[in-house]
Amino acid sequence: MATKIMMPQAGQDITEGRVVKWLKAEGDTVKQGEPICEVETEKVVFEVESPVDGVLLKIIVPDGEKTQIFSTIGIVGAQGEEIDLDEFLAGDKEEKKGVDVSDIRKRLGKKEAVDTGKVKISGRARKLAEKKGVDLSTIEGTGPGGRIVEKDVMRAAEEGVDGKVRISPVARKMAEDHGIEIDKMKGTGPGDRIMKEDVERAAEEKARGKAVADKPVGAAFKEVKEVVPIRGVRQVIFERMHESLQQSAQLTITMEVDAAELVRFRKVLGEGPEDERIRVSYNAILVKILARVLEEHPQMNSSVVGDGIWLWESVNLGVAMDAPGGLVVPVVRNANEKDLLAIQKEMDELASKVRSKKLVPGDLQGGTFTLTSLGFLDVEAFTPILNPPETGILGVGKIVEKPVVENGEIKVGQRMVLSLTFDHRIVDGADGGRFLKRVKTYIEKPYHLIAIGS
Repeated sequence: MATKIMMPQAGQDITEGRVVKWLKAEGDTVKQGEPICEVETEKVVFEVESPVDGVLLKIIVPDGEKTQIFSTIGIVGAQGEEIDLDEFLAGDKEEKKGVDVSDIRKRLGKKEAVDTGKVKISGRARKLAEKKGVDLSTIEGTGPGGRIVEKDVMRAAEEGVDGKVRISPVARKMAEDHGIEIDKMKGTGPGDRIMKEDVERAAEEKARGKAVADKPVGAAFKEVKEVVPIRGVRQVIFERMHESLQQSAQLTITMEVDAAELVRFRKVLGEGPEDERIRVSYNAILVKILARVLEEHPQMNSSVVGDGIWLWESVNLGVAMDAPGGLVVPVVRNANEKDLLAIQKEMDELASKVRSKKLVPGDLQGGTFTLTSLGFLDVEAFTPILNPPETGILGVGKIVEKPVVENGEIKVGQRMVLSLTFDHRIVDGADGGRFLKRVKTYIEKPYHLIAIGS
């Protein structure tokens, strides 16, 4: 029995997703629970598993295309099983949610008609075509399953009588979407009718022409190695970072701190018998420190919503992580209620999901403040950009050994630069300084994490 492969929601606010890559081809055998394709929602790429054992009968949404959640992206069934796509998709959850799947049906219906050599047409439309003398081979149907209906025949008849451009409905819509002037085109279909392939060719030519026109000043002296399209995760980053700078008044302040006790604290935790060692990363300690300071300074744990500033009860720390497709920021929820071991365990699980592409959109949602570190790349200081709609983000640089003056003497110290970026509309410079100074205190005296509260 044929079974649908659906585009999963994978997050409460997600409305659409993109099929990144099919891992199986039509006709391939699949096992229940076996990854069958990769899909992308927001900044997360994850695998969709086959719901049953069988054969991948049909790929409905090809690589690179977007579709609404709960829509059918593929079909799994028994070897040689025949299905009526129009009937099979009629019960799609997409349709129940008011999502238009007619374009998918038209594309599949048209393909079936071509494969069988039959023209799908309603009886009334056929009679009208005979009366008007319209060649059915020049018409592309807009009805269910690519069926030719009366309005398609009337449109074709009008085009033939009044001298309008002869163009298929799909090609006309595609031309409108790409801003192509059809009256200047010559079709390759019957009777010089403009077909989908003609518009695709024109769109490619227009894109090449635009690329040449949009070359920056001095481009004549440069050779282009490659043009990388802005899409997928990079497109989300592109849009979010632009939104961040456009919708907030960002101010960054920096402070150098003594990291010697932080280094010693982490080392002491990891010493002793194997069963007593506590292995935690600097980031886990910093998450705990930030969670504590955010409780003390709730204005930094806030967002602008409408005409108000919402102070969040939850302290959810986003931790920026480097992923193959681009930066992602999974969230450690309620970090203020967790000890160091719990925070480290959750961060390890999130990092594992990042590496294996198992993150789901829910892992990235709900952050109230972000921590980002580039110390592992030997970066000593940088200016982080807010992760909207959060009010603050802390950038942490590499711990560096350098000469410092203490009590009039020069010593070798371990120093680290903190860079706090915050929305100046919500937090004043002095309050941002107090927040950062409090973070500095906990870094220089990390044992206070144990002495003061959990």
